[in-house]
Amino acid sequence: METITFSPPLYKQRYQLVVELVEKLQARKVADLGCARCTLLSRLKFCSCIEVLIGVDTDLELLKENMYRVSPLPGDYLQPRPSPLSVRLYQGSVAVKDPRMLDCDFVSCIELIEHLDAAELARFSEVLFGYMNPAVVVITTPNADFNILFPGVTQFRHCDHRFEWSRSEFQAWCLDIGRTNAYSMEFTGVGVGPAGTETLGFCTQVAIFRRDPSRAKIKMKTSELPYKLVYEAVYPSLQNRKILHDAILNEVIFAAECVRRSFIDIDTGGQSEWRTCRADGEECARAAFSPEVSGPSFGGSPEVAGCPELSWSPEVTKIGAQLHIPVSTFFNNPRIRQLSDSLQQLQEVLQASNRVKLSHCGSSVLYPAGDEN
Repeated sequence: METITFSPPLYKQRYQLVVELVEKLQARKVADLGCARCTLLSRLKFCSCIEVLIGVDTDLELLKENMYRVSPLPGDYLQPRPSPLSVRLYQGSVAVKDPRMLDCDFVSCIELIEHLDAAELARFSEVLFGYMNPAVVVITTPNADFNILFPGVTQFRHCDHRFEWSRSEFQAWCLDIGRTNAYSMEFTGVGVGPAGTETLGFCTQVAIFRRDPSRAKIKMKTSELPYKLVYEAVYPSLQNRKILHDAILNEVIFAAECVRRSFIDIDTGGQSEWRTCRADGEECARAAFSPEVSGPSFGGSPEVAGCPELSWSPEVTKIGAQLHIPVSTFFNNPRIRQLSDSLQQLQEVLQASNRVKLSHCGSSVLYPAGDEN
């Protein structure tokens, strides 16, 4: 018998099913029970809808070895999330109640239940559905009907499995949980077998539980916290005022640098002519573009090199060694407009910062014009 392979690998198909469901449901508080190496959590952290992400496992060392997977990356500070996100890893048993697991919108249990003995399985279903009572639960487990396609498998696929259920056994267990706790369910799976084996079902069987909205249970939170907090990370978010202001300033400085480089490129390339004029007694130069300037335009003005969202107009002036870039020019940048909400807010952020220099009237950003930066 030929060895069966799956593309993408089976674990990726399971994780993708969970990620797609979370995004579809826009779940905000999500928990993965039996998170092991935190692989699924490392994917879920990119779901912008999630604000609280929790992983639970009994293996303390495994959690410590893999907590880096859910740590913020440098890019998370350069491009902060629009909404907050906190990630927590707990050492604990899925058969034990902990009030920090209440109020979950979504709980995943990926290849978990087959590792529980009969007593733990009974407590697990009561804790998850009776106590935690999340809005949606996804449970995956091996389909024993499929095992005849695996050479050498005589009982279970892995030696640490306590059981492996057929589709009828799994569905009977799920239906009993649904009746007891007011959940409806959908049965599906991942891992399609070779042609001609359709009657065996999927390699991994999946149950998606949805709580009856009218039957949500109200639980009293206790002071007892049996789970051990192993790791916690709070991701940078634009909901934080300081982080939001830093993000705005970073975009403004980047846009100003694009303007500076465009000034230098056009001046040295002979594509523009300069007019001298008097402005309050100081000599100044104003860029006047020639018709031969190539490239698309934005709002009738030439596009700034390296920053197509920002175009500078004849309002951008060079006075001495500085460029005077109107604040309103920055506000035309879609990213800056999105972050700032209003021109007034943008001006307030710039006025409160020492990272940029403003003109005396506060209407323009003063930025070095030379090529020494």
